[in-house]
Amino acid sequence: MSTPIHQKLAKVLRNLPNLWQGYNIYVNRDKLRLIELTFQELQPAARSFADLGGVWKVNGAYSMHAAKLFPVEKGWIVDTDFPAEVLEQLRHYSAIEPIQDDFSKKDVVDRIGNVDVVFLFDVLLHQANPDWDEILERYAARCSCFVIYNQQYVQGPEPLRLTDLPYEEYVAIASDHADELIRQVYGHREEIHPVYQKPWKDIHNITQWGITDEALRAAMARLGYREAYFKKFGMFVGLPAFEEHAFVFVRR
Repeated sequence: MSTPIHQKLAKVLRNLPNLWQGYNIYVNRDKLRLIELTFQELQPAARSFADLGGVWKVNGAYSMHAAKLFPVEKGWIVDTDFPAEVLEQLRHYSAIEPIQDDFSKKDVVDRIGNVDVVFLFDVLLHQANPDWDEILERYAARCSCFVIYNQQYVQGPEPLRLTDLPYEEYVAIASDHADELIRQVYGHREEIHPVYQKPWKDIHNITQWGITDEALRAAMARLGYREAYFKKFGMFVGLPAFEEHAFVFVRR
């Protein structure tokens, strides 16, 4: 069986071609191909997108990839932190507008308005207050297609709110890193975070939810979407309770 170290090394080697495209090794090539599939085959008339949470570690690469390859007229990239070098890179893409804010806020949803495609890469499991399904509902009223790549919970039939668990259970299921931050969250659960203005137990910097495929599919069906694409990419590094799954949902 592969160890987490071997898995991480394999991922780095697989992502080395990113360097020739101007991206770093954290950019997931499966997500690049997912964007290409969406714009080429599943939504070829798409001319706009919103990349929600698309900065951390990948520096806006997915937004830039879409804008470089396809006739995008407008793109938004939303995240709570934009390093100066990322903003400098984005200036070369006139169609992309950065929004430094929490993409779950209603005023951010309103600012983006109607959009053809929404990217949600590695972010749904971090969303609480509002929860992941509430965010899908907020954007569904304005979006034709959701492209989702998420670490899905595979060790139970129901979604699991992880920060409701005792600390030891949380760490055993959901974390092989960031122990100091998790201790901070558990030590100040109900206190209001000074930046995000919500309880520490709800901040997006840690994993908040174990989302099952069944729960995600049911939520999207309720919102009026059909599943146009699905693929599994194996266990999330170091966390056997989670697998990386990709979905494309298109409005019916």
